[in-house]
Order: sequence, then structure tokens, then C-alpha cells
Amino acid sequence: MSMEDILKVLVQSRGQASNTNQSSDPMADLVGSLLGGGQPQAPVTQNAGGTDLSGMMGMLEMLMGGQSGSTMGASNDPIMALLTPFVAPLAKKANIPPEIAMIVITFVVHKLLAHHPTSGRDSNSFDLDNMLGQMGTGKIDTSLLRQSGMVTELSKKTGLDDAQTEQALQLAFATVGKAVSGMVKKSGKPSSTASKSKTGGKSLGATGAKRGGKIKR
Repeated sequence: MSMEDILKVLVQSRGQASNTNQSSDPMADLVGSLLGGGQPQAPVTQNAGGTDLSGMMGMLEMLMGGQSGSTMGASNDPIMALLTPFVAPLAKKANIPPEIAMIVITFVVHKLLAHHPTSGRDSNSFDLDNMLGQMGTGKIDTSLLRQSGMVTELSKKTGLDDAQTEQALQLAFATVGKAVSGMVKKSGKPSSTASKSKTGGKSLGATGAKRGGKIKR
């Protein structure tokens, strides 16, 4: 199981309201399997559906708080295995210590998973479709990072200044974004906001296409 598997379920869950009457939830099944060491899980109940993802979110929050290693217990090992592949590349690109890179990656994953209906976390800091669209291109709008409050929030956790935090966040979302590249289009719900210009909310490409229908000779 990889981060790509979890992000794929997140992408597919966009726009779905939390349905507490569901007897099975793909995210709960996936996370439950992860935390259970990959062993087959019993059918997920209503309460377990929220508990599985909420439990993972809690572990991510503990990592962001610096409670790593033995203090988190053996249950943290699967979470570390998911995050570790992204840490070294980010540390190198952003020129930050691996320990800080781990916090940044954990923060990014936490912010993304907060948008799942069963996360039990606030998901109003940014529009998920917009972010996924940008992640797929590998280019993250810095204004989105600032306006969402993520730069200030993460800066307090890492001790980096705002400029360093902004750069690290850009690189982290882009690094994790490689795992979601192409998923947005395949899911049948492309981002409508990512392709709009900041000034008029209209696609510049579409305007150009209308004007350039005929070629003068």
C-alpha cells in the first residue's frame, strides 16, 4: 500500500457528503488495513469508518507535534512508511533538515486528508479541486498557500520563516502531487478553478480560441 492508494480514494471521494448510514467506506477499509499491518479487515461499521481515518489523522498530528519514534508506539510504523519516501527528496530540494521535511510532508498529507468526509477535521482552508489541479501540474500558486493560512500555521510548527515555509510547502505539494497526477481527469471531475485566470475568472485559452478561429492569408 502506498500514499498513491490513499490519495486515489481521496480524489474519488470529492463532492461526496458524509453518509453515516453506509456499512462500508473505502477510505476506512484502506486505512484500517494499513493500521492493521495489511491484514484483511472485517466489514467497517459506522463508528469504525470515522475512527480509522480519525485515528490516522491523530497520528499525523502527533508527528507534526514532534512526537515521533518510540513515543508514538508501533502503530506509527505504517504511517512512517507512507511518508518517508517523500522526505529525502523534499529535504534536498528545499535545503532543510530531514526532521523538518518530515513535519512539512506530514502537514501536507494531513491537510489533504482533512477533505475526506470521514476525517472529522476542518477542510475549509482551501478548495480541494483547485489544489489537486495545481498538484497535477507541479506548480502551486503561492497566494493559495498564504491565503489559506497554511504558511503561518506551518511556520509556527517548524520554526522556518515565512519565505522558507512557503517554498517548502510549494515543493511538498508538488512532490506529493506526482502521486495524483492524472487522477483528477480520470475521476471525471476536473478542477474548474485551477484553469481560471485571477482577473476575470475566464480561461484565457478559451478567449484566444474564439478570436483565432480563422487564419488570414
